[in-house]
Amino acid sequence: MNESQELNRKKNDILNAQTQMLNSAMAGHRNLSASEEASFNNMTKSLDVINQRLGIASPSSSTTTTGNPNQFFAMGDHSSAILNTTTERAADFWKSLSSKSSFEHYLFRNAALGEGGTSQDGSALVPISTSKYIPAESMVECSARQLSRVIVSKMDLNLPYQSAKTIAAQKNESNNSGTNSFSTNVPSFSTTKLSAFTIGNSVTISTELLEDSQAAEAFIVADLQRAIRVAEETLFISGSGTSEPQGYLGNFTTATGSSITAGTAALGIDPILDTLGSLNRSYYANAKWLVNRQEAIRLYKAQVAASQYQVYFSFDTSGNWRLLGYPMEFSYEMPQYISSPAQNGVWLFGDFSAGATLADRGTSAIRIKVLDEVAALSGQVVLLGFRRVDQRIVLAESVIELQTTS
Repeated sequence: MNESQELNRKKNDILNAQTQMLNSAMAGHRNLSASEEASFNNMTKSLDVINQRLGIASPSSSTTTTGNPNQFFAMGDHSSAILNTTTERAADFWKSLSSKSSFEHYLFRNAALGEGGTSQDGSALVPISTSKYIPAESMVECSARQLSRVIVSKMDLNLPYQSAKTIAAQKNESNNSGTNSFSTNVPSFSTTKLSAFTIGNSVTISTELLEDSQAAEAFIVADLQRAIRVAEETLFISGSGTSEPQGYLGNFTTATGSSITAGTAALGIDPILDTLGSLNRSYYANAKWLVNRQEAIRLYKAQVAASQYQVYFSFDTSGNWRLLGYPMEFSYEMPQYISSPAQNGVWLFGDFSAGATLADRGTSAIRIKVLDEVAALSGQVVLLGFRRVDQRIVLAESVIELQTTS
């Protein structure tokens, strides 16, 4: 297991431990004990250290954060696993099978014939093989593609949307005193163009490796899919909309309420309730929350600390979260609150499928091409993976955005 895998595993364990601690306190209608509070705070400090080592101390497009890979593949499930030894130790071990001078701590002692040393010692009799299973680094949490409305386009497409509503007004009766006309107020419309931007990557493999490793091609194809999904999530959440897809952040409606100032509030249940109340009730049927998982845990802890034992958070048998009865989705790309350097957390609530349209050009599948002639003279094969996609926000009122501070 390399360092990033180990850090991701530790981060996931810490988040689960924090959630279980809060669940226990909530079930017992009690605050965290002094020891639990200290433990929780130490866990949070550990998360900060892990995030810094992973390069995600602030929102970023890092591809190595915590997540469950089984939830997020459009083209098949590829579960991750945890090895019982480090990659370096495993490499040392295999080298020791064919070298008597290197890594001597692995070699057998006091044996006429053994598995290390020269061919006369018996090493020529030892077969060396590699497992057909290759554990993959954990997939980050990606939710935008499941939330937006997804269509397939064949060319650039103009999306019309209403930019202003019709407004009716009272009309007085027309009589012998004079006539009164109906007001004239028409709706306004606008359009936005759905284009297609190519997101992908290529991996070059030697023909020898492809022939000798049955697992290499399947693993690299799956890894290309993971990389494309991660890159897309960054754009679907925070893309500028200029020469790239338009993201959610900054393009929906700002939350309002007595506890909220200019769309920003200290994290607590009051601004969350105000955010829910800011959404037009027409969108409640398909409404969901979208947030960074660490922000959700931060709110849960604040609720317990304030002795608020009402069932704001609930969990089903599969561990899925609900907040105030509405499903919660998590994305690694959603900003989380950080004190230094200052960074607000962001919560989104509403009907994303009504407000965001995502277009896949030609097909929604991630296309994988095997290019066996490009580098044939070098004895290499190129695996190319890509998907052409764009996203536009067409109905800002369908989702409410809240920024949270300490």
